[in-house]
Amino acid sequence: MNVVTIMNDTFRRDHVGAYGLQAPWANPATGHGRVSTPCLDDLAAQAVTFDRFYAGSYPTVPARYDLWTGRFGFPTRPWQPLEPADATLAEILTAAGHTSMLIHDTPGLTAAGYNFQRGFTGWERVRGQHGDHWRTDPGPLWRPCAPHKFKNHRGVRAYLRNVLGRRRESEWMAARTMRQAMDWLDRNAAHKDFYLYIDMWDPHEPFDAPPADQARYQDPDFAGDWLIYPAYGRGTYMTDAERAHVRASYAALCTYSDRWIGHFLEKLDALGLADDTLVVWLTDHGHGFGDQDLQGKPGGQLGRLYDQNLRCPAIVRHPGGAGAGTRSGAIGQHVDVFATVLDAFGIEPPDGVDGRSLLPLIRGQAAAHREVAVSGRFPAGLRTAGRAAGAPPDGFAGRDDLPEPLTVTDQRWQLILSPRGHASELYDLANDPGQTHNVLDAHPAHARRLHACMVEFLADRQADDARIAPFRDEPSTAPQAAPPAVIGPDAPLHAFTDAHGATIAVASEADAVEFAHACPGASAVRRTTLRGLAAEGRRAHVGTDGQYYWPDDLLPPS
Repeated sequence: MNVVTIMNDTFRRDHVGAYGLQAPWANPATGHGRVSTPCLDDLAAQAVTFDRFYAGSYPTVPARYDLWTGRFGFPTRPWQPLEPADATLAEILTAAGHTSMLIHDTPGLTAAGYNFQRGFTGWERVRGQHGDHWRTDPGPLWRPCAPHKFKNHRGVRAYLRNVLGRRRESEWMAARTMRQAMDWLDRNAAHKDFYLYIDMWDPHEPFDAPPADQARYQDPDFAGDWLIYPAYGRGTYMTDAERAHVRASYAALCTYSDRWIGHFLEKLDALGLADDTLVVWLTDHGHGFGDQDLQGKPGGQLGRLYDQNLRCPAIVRHPGGAGAGTRSGAIGQHVDVFATVLDAFGIEPPDGVDGRSLLPLIRGQAAAHREVAVSGRFPAGLRTAGRAAGAPPDGFAGRDDLPEPLTVTDQRWQLILSPRGHASELYDLANDPGQTHNVLDAHPAHARRLHACMVEFLADRQADDARIAPFRDEPSTAPQAAPPAVIGPDAPLHAFTDAHGATIAVASEADAVEFAHACPGASAVRRTTLRGLAAEGRRAHVGTDGQYYWPDDLLPPS
């Protein structure tokens, strides 16, 4: 049996048609939230579709660690390169005599010494994706939006230069990566029992799809800023039209990615490989588009991991047709893909791994899998000496002086467990899938049970006491600690108000002047403070550490 794993970064579950869901907003051109993914829908009709597949280590590179090693990284490891002692899936397969290939455009895997190519028989990186310092060609860059609306307006410039002169659909990133994968299949179809892992950054930012896909979802009369990489945190710095355009651009990228997944699956079939190949399609996490008043993948005290970021689509097609067209309600996580691939090759996993094979579920030999899913991001403030170093985490936002909340989920309940002194949340997913009502006070026993699961899990994974201690107190809805001092109430800020009435405040006067100058109709830059902005409420946005806050996110309780 061959195994092909296809990873699409940042693919929301409610953007895959096979799940029968709609995004919780209407796209301007369609008037509804349904997203076209016919190729993934066809794959699901031939496969087992997992309804309760949850991210473990969050986000991109930590999730790959879980996939590569079958171990949960977030209890003890930050976003970092592989370490020499890590036993990877590719190394195990190579030692067993299997040909393995990594094809990716995801920036972090083989950059700056991350070494996620280690153990693969061969690997190829498709150049030009976000942040890849690849091309230096001179020419005027597309300037899609005012710079303060980008998460990293300087970093996006590298991507914009990489796509200069692009015209045809085949020149966008998902097509380029899948064409490399199809070419590899053409040349390597004769290998017996191979492993091919394909990792696409799309539909992750930049939200930049071919024009035909974009036109399917966007308002044809849209005339605002085109935010291909919107700043994280509180998204009300965007106008309503801009926010709708961001959502439409993301939907367009999902549809575009789906089409090239379909081209690859057609190639697999055309070469006579489909009947002898296990296909695993999945993503690493979702993305916020205003859900819970949050944009993107914010961090720090805004880094609460709700279902829109954690509950992932996952589809597994067995070459023998086992489970075809069925849905599994069993809880699964990314570490389980590691064990599933080894099981497909008849290899026992190493001792001590967390992953458990999904094949018994797929073959109908088991109905349950995990009692709970555990999810989290290792707090930046606990990064310790001796850890392997690499490029700074792409997409990280927020301060490192507050451990981010952890999430634990069972078949019905989800606890978002905040550190000591900060409010936690409990949701009844059966009756409140949108997570709008915190019912912790009404159901404290469920909160205590899930809390105990998380603390025991951290201890079992040899997490340091400094990692566990902030989460030992029982969860409560009553905050007893002030927000961390990201910005002092009376520290100087420099602010301007744009033509739509949103106030943008940053610490650097030079940045404020640059931002205001790029906004037609903006006011002059003025000096203010966090306390001085409080009266503006949610019209005011304080930009720091890669994301926007409202003033009341940062001010101590009055």
